[in-house]
Amino acid sequence: MDSQQVPKAWLTAETTLQEIMATCNNEDPQVAAVANHYLNQAAPLFQQMQPGDELWNYSSPGEDWANNRGNAGLAIVRDGEILDSMCMVRN
Repeated sequence: MDSQQVPKAWLTAETTLQEIMATCNNEDPQVAAVANHYLNQAAPLFQQMQPGDELWNYSSPGEDWANNRGNAGLAIVRDGEILDSMCMVRN
């Protein structure tokens, strides 16, 4: 999916598809809209997941963001290794 290899050090927090879907029902319509967009864009990534896989948020280091080369998104971790990732936010 993502041409850039995401280092394990960039993994920030484990999440689940259910948590992302729950955000789609947020009472703030802007939050819900962003979550729905995020969910739709990441659908190809979710389709790769198998039982036992972990879904993680990732973010490049702060210095990357400060230098306008930051990115963040989702990564599938299987057996402790990053299988694939998808950048969802870039500056």
